[in-house]
Amino acid sequence: MLMQNYVESFQIASQRTDALAGGMSNYPLKIDSGLTINIASVVAQIAKDFSEFLPHTDVLPGQCFRIARELSYILFDLGIRHTVTVGDIELVDGLYVGLNLEKFVLDVANGYRLEFVDGLPAGKPIEPHAWITLENGFVVDATVLASQHCKSSNPEEVLSFEDALYFTGKPNTRVIRHIPMLNGFVYYQKVLTARRNGDLQNYWQWYEDYALGMARLDLFRLAPSLSSR
Repeated sequence: MLMQNYVESFQIASQRTDALAGGMSNYPLKIDSGLTINIASVVAQIAKDFSEFLPHTDVLPGQCFRIARELSYILFDLGIRHTVTVGDIELVDGLYVGLNLEKFVLDVANGYRLEFVDGLPAGKPIEPHAWITLENGFVVDATVLASQHCKSSNPEEVLSFEDALYFTGKPNTRVIRHIPMLNGFVYYQKVLTARRNGDLQNYWQWYEDYALGMARLDLFRLAPSLSSR
């Protein structure tokens, strides 16, 4: 039932995204709940790759948008179609970030805005949470468990990268469900980055690589013989 509800919410989020951005920056990922993806192998590969360029899981909290980019590249290496999803999470003790949907959509429509902190210009603080949705509807979230761990009774005990990776159906977590609000890059492009933003180049490259990567996977699925080139 939770998976069915997520897929329905994902589809509504895609429609909302297209209405907001005229169909741009939201690659049409159709969820196929019957598609088999070996999530244990996916998690193991992500954990392995993370261990090679991150010092430990304590650096993950607050970095969901940057980490979603890293997840995307790993998933392309594994040949898995996916998209980035933005929204909120229902935890056992309430919402993760407490987004108001109407205000959130309005903020995205208004685009990137500067605020002044101590008299200096700064980008408006990030409010939503980001994760990856796989083609079979599974969620992969690399930051929420590390964030919750920091608030636990034993925060000094560092999580392993594998333990820090949330995926749909993972047992013994505080996560009840992820709540999709937007899919694709619309939030990244309209709100998160601007020409003076330090992440612009990395995200810009991801936008281009993502479109190419998804097109390549689509081609190989349509014409499998070409995948041997």
